[in-house]
Amino acid sequence: MIERIIKNNIKILNPHLVMGYLESKNIYPTEDEAIVICNFLKENYNILLKDNSILLNLRGNIRDEIYSSVSNIIMNLKNTYL
Repeated sequence: MIERIIKNNIKILNPHLVMGYLESKNIYPTEDEAIVICNFLKENYNILLKDNSILLNLRGNIRDEIYSSVSNIIMNLKNTYL
């Protein structure tokens, strides 16, 4: 069920939503990093739901501290809702 909700709503995800969510968690990406994260999630959400190793593709495209925080958030959300 959660997978269907994500699939039906991923198209409305945008960098401003990503930035706002991360800032609410006291994580402050640059606009470029928010764009990279948004594009990554939109392109890889279906793989990410099944395989955490896809997160390694994000590494190197954003600062290490942002990568670490985003990875932790994704893992926590997956553990909570999947």
